[in-house]
Amino acid sequence: METSLAIALCLMLAGLAALELRLSTAILEILAGVLLAAFLPHTAEVKWLGFLANFGMLALMFVAGFEVEIDKLRRTWRSCLVIGILSFAVPLAGIYVLCTLLLQLVPVTAALVAIGLSTTSLALVYQALRHENILDTAEGQTILAAASVVDVLSMVALALLLGDITWATAVVVLVVVLSLAGLPPIGSWLFRRYMGSTAEPEIRFLLVILVALGFMAENVGGIHPAIVAFAVGVAMAGVVYESTAVREKMKGLVFGFFAPLFFLHAGTQIDAARLSPEFIITAAVLFVAAVGLKFAGTALPARLFMRDSSSRAVGMLFNYRLSFGIIAANVGLESGVLTEDLYAAMLITVAGSAALPAMSGTATRRKKAADPIRY
Repeated sequence: METSLAIALCLMLAGLAALELRLSTAILEILAGVLLAAFLPHTAEVKWLGFLANFGMLALMFVAGFEVEIDKLRRTWRSCLVIGILSFAVPLAGIYVLCTLLLQLVPVTAALVAIGLSTTSLALVYQALRHENILDTAEGQTILAAASVVDVLSMVALALLLGDITWATAVVVLVVVLSLAGLPPIGSWLFRRYMGSTAEPEIRFLLVILVALGFMAENVGGIHPAIVAFAVGVAMAGVVYESTAVREKMKGLVFGFFAPLFFLHAGTQIDAARLSPEFIITAAVLFVAAVGLKFAGTALPARLFMRDSSSRAVGMLFNYRLSFGIIAANVGLESGVLTEDLYAAMLITVAGSAALPAMSGTATRRKKAADPIRY
């Protein structure tokens, strides 16, 4: 019980600190998780935290899907694909070469590290766009769609590398496709019939979808449940946006409860006691390479479709890498592809790169406040 109380207090303090410092709550929730694990090492044994954190990741992907407007994507699909593909391919190639030549890693390990550090966290990009109030713009839709392209490529690459694709994957794809077609009509009927009920059947319906599809994707086939949740969120977007009350209640539940638990749990996976000199050097090399290559691979193609200042901001924004970077590191450790030191270095790089765009965005907002005419 004392650990559960500590978790609740950390979440509350992280939220208040984020408001006072004008930083992303996700970054401070990750830091709170690191500190919590350092002072209470048995935090990882709290089973409810792990379950709710996984559910929070699915919920974030699901809500992110609500914000994607298909009509706008049809007009910007070329820019989405170009930015997304290069944002993933450039750091993937660069980090792989670095790991094989400089760090002397075997090809499989180098490839896993490269995949984990080439991704972009759709959850954090979504939160950043939402915080800046640009989700509804064409530019915001392009950025969000390009980030989803990066995540899809990352998960496909990991599945191919570790051989996770089986016949069961085809079953998952079939069920997901059928769900995308069948769930919106069912949801629309249910929302109309029970709208305004104090039992909140609409919210329960959405939560059941998340649990069912997440369970199926995790236990049956080689598609990560986050991608499934995002796809279903896109399919349900039209239905959810017919009811403003349902949309706001769902967002409040996700951003007020599930998402903070997900980010805090991610922070608890970082062991601060492993900070040896060799570890620090490895983490520093990976951090510089990952941030620089991701920025170059994203900002340069973004300049073709956006303003110069916007392309630089997108290059920094795509350095948000969290959920899938941690997933790739965990898979590598469990399969024996990564050593514990390399696993820890990846987590530090993932967390550090997630903090960088948050700090950059805060500095930009403060400059705008100080000199509103110039900005």
